[in-house]
Amino acid sequence: MAYAKAIELNSDDVEYLQSLVRTRTIQAQVVDRAKMLLYKAQGESNRNIATRLDVNINTVKLCLSKFKEGGVQRALFDDQRKGRPVEITDDAVAWIIDVACQRPADLGYSQELWTLKNLHQHIQNHAEEAGFPRLKTITKPMIQKILKRSDIKPFKIKYYCERRDPDFESKMHDVLVVYKQVSMQFDEEGNIIIPTDQPMVHTISCDEKPGIQAIATTSEDLRPKDGNGCIYRDYEYKRLGTLSLLAGIDLLTGLAVPVVSNTHKSSDFIKLLEKFDDMYPTGDVIRIICDNHSAHKSKEVQNYLATKPEGRYIFVFTPTHGSWLNLIESFFSKMTKQMLKGIRVNTKQELEDRIYKYFDEVNADPVVYHWTYKLDEISSEDVL
Repeated sequence: MAYAKAIELNSDDVEYLQSLVRTRTIQAQVVDRAKMLLYKAQGESNRNIATRLDVNINTVKLCLSKFKEGGVQRALFDDQRKGRPVEITDDAVAWIIDVACQRPADLGYSQELWTLKNLHQHIQNHAEEAGFPRLKTITKPMIQKILKRSDIKPFKIKYYCERRDPDFESKMHDVLVVYKQVSMQFDEEGNIIIPTDQPMVHTISCDEKPGIQAIATTSEDLRPKDGNGCIYRDYEYKRLGTLSLLAGIDLLTGLAVPVVSNTHKSSDFIKLLEKFDDMYPTGDVIRIICDNHSAHKSKEVQNYLATKPEGRYIFVFTPTHGSWLNLIESFFSKMTKQMLKGIRVNTKQELEDRIYKYFDEVNADPVVYHWTYKLDEISSEDVL
């Protein structure tokens, strides 16, 4: 009867292998390989070893082959892999980024922004013609990884304000000079200084808030009660149209003056100017800070101004895309949060009435708005 040829292990190897078998924190395949060497050293056949360990006989043969090549360590542990060769080249990555930075509409698609799905499909469909056949099988997670590594976010828009007005700085300076002059019309205690040797100057920050929607609910809101702490509102609603608000705030007193209209015309602006004309004594100067909207410079407005004494109105125009320089924007923001947010009405007239009522409430306790940004850069020489 033929016996399987045993392998020779010294006492240190046997002790080491036995310690691995007893260890419970080592990989199972290392334990199996240690047992294969111990069984083989005892003269077990490859087939019997495979049966005892419930593995393929080729696994046993491979372990023994590696033992013959390099000893116990070679048999127990896999070789350190060198890693899969890079298949996506730098040129391929550059092409992916180039595609991601392009506007989908310019490449024949309907959408303005990429989605990961559409970008993935485009890369796969055009990879071969671009000379990168490997990218035909690229995965979406890999595309995400490449874009993240380059800090490219073609699925996101961030807005900024481009300074298209070549005279932006000088016009901003003019507005800041006005705000500086207004600040100098208050004494140390915050009281308005009334001049005795020159006309009083009233500075009005003026702008429009068009497109205020009149929206009606289709059923009554459910008011808060026990067990229902918030307002419940039906998703259904009805649009009743829009209104435009033209308003100005007196930067000395905080009084706010509104004109609510269905239109956004020069005639509405003239109505506002007429309200200012009635508010302030004859001989005082009314200085208007506003933007360059055509309604503020129209022939109709010029004809109205021609009926007033020279110097009655002075206009200071904010630069193009410089509406943030107009203090009334802060008032409109406050109005949106306090009154317009979530508003529902039964008619457009109700919306108009409630807007006027809001101004009455504000004027009952007016807030004086003060400009501070870059005001310390305006010197006394600029003001004079």
